[in-house]
Amino acid sequence: MLRPTLPALFVASVAGHGALVTPPSRNAVDRFLLKFQGGKSEGYCSCNCGNATAGCDAGIREPGGGQPCLWFSQGCSIGCDKCTGIRSHSAVNICGSDTQPTLPYHAWTMNRGVVDGSADDSYRYNPWRKPGAAPVNDACGMAGGTVPSQAGPGEAIFNNNSFASMGDLGSRALPTAPSGTIWKAGEAVEVTWGIRFNHGGGYQYRLCAADEPLTEACFQKTPLAFDRAKQSLVWNNGTRLPIEGTFVDQGTVPAGSTWAMNPIPRIDFDSISSGQPKNFSGCDMVNGLPTGKACRQFKPPCPWDNGWYAQPPYKTNVDVEGACSGDWTSGVISDFVLIPKDLPAGDCAPSWELKSPTSRSAPALLAAHVAPRPEMSDVLGWRWDCEEYAASSSTHRPWPHLWLCRLLLHAPALASSLACSPLPPRSTQVWSNCADVTVVSGEVVEAA
Repeated sequence: MLRPTLPALFVASVAGHGALVTPPSRNAVDRFLLKFQGGKSEGYCSCNCGNATAGCDAGIREPGGGQPCLWFSQGCSIGCDKCTGIRSHSAVNICGSDTQPTLPYHAWTMNRGVVDGSADDSYRYNPWRKPGAAPVNDACGMAGGTVPSQAGPGEAIFNNNSFASMGDLGSRALPTAPSGTIWKAGEAVEVTWGIRFNHGGGYQYRLCAADEPLTEACFQKTPLAFDRAKQSLVWNNGTRLPIEGTFVDQGTVPAGSTWAMNPIPRIDFDSISSGQPKNFSGCDMVNGLPTGKACRQFKPPCPWDNGWYAQPPYKTNVDVEGACSGDWTSGVISDFVLIPKDLPAGDCAPSWELKSPTSRSAPALLAAHVAPRPEMSDVLGWRWDCEEYAASSSTHRPWPHLWLCRLLLHAPALASSLACSPLPPRSTQVWSNCADVTVVSGEVVEAA
């Protein structure tokens, strides 16, 4: 399959909402456009910054600029054939499938205080509860997560530009984007991703040959194993903290493949929009901020995380993060994955669901950096299966407005005057990015 190729400009960045950061993905191609420079965005969401208007210094997250965190699939339930693009469920399956969750309790990222399978187990059929078993609209994500007619709920939005528009499929619309990333078969390589809005869950990396159709089936052929001793958090200033990761390889799709739990705990703020039990307690809104230990779903991995704060410049905002918790924009989650020794010759693309497309022709850049030898152009895929619902007002009001709407759920007349929806829509989501890489069978050497 032939795809357009971006100019060498894209190579300069070699180094859920969420997104693949390294290697740089096809989904981040629009970061080179002026309106996304410096972490800014003309739309509601900046993938790296709390303030989309002013932007920020993204640090090591810069390769994940633009809109890579807006490529996903919405309305996805385990065991279903397709995603609905909208709506969700609570302790029931969207399509009526009898597929049952398999995730062990220690890998849950949400609602850990309830009994498995009980009426309060509201996330039971969400994607992370059986990793890889939920469908996706596209292995490289869909721009905005759904079609334009269903835009809105669950932050299903996208800032249309010269590269992609709302509803475009990543495997078809996005051009090949040489990242300059060269990996050696049989070695462990570092990959990173970053959170914008945290919905718990877990993720996987996989490869698909670049000359193959970039489908979920292709990426499922080559899921990548993790070096389980090398997960770490890396802050935007380069500070690195090794952490003990949680990995799952039972009841996963493909069978026996390994998925990693998102190590950053979600910070919730109520039971109405997040799917917590009705008697959810220990988390209260005080001066516009979620307050109480129960707001944080589990203990954060960095010992100095003693609380959280509204992302600048806001003073009262439920879009909050701590040193390593909540909607953590201060760094990336780093893993080392193992590149198989026996990859067939050809081009590959890594993906993150994580999913990424592959291309069989190696970038011209290689001639200057790698001695002639067998090489493969692949697509790396990253896939993030979320556990929590995404909740949002269909009118996309700022968070303080949304919180006021929630307070007025029992005052419908006043809520109507503020253009509040009766209840924030909820949806289950899977995030997917794809990145072009080259895998060589010999040593990577500098040309003379």
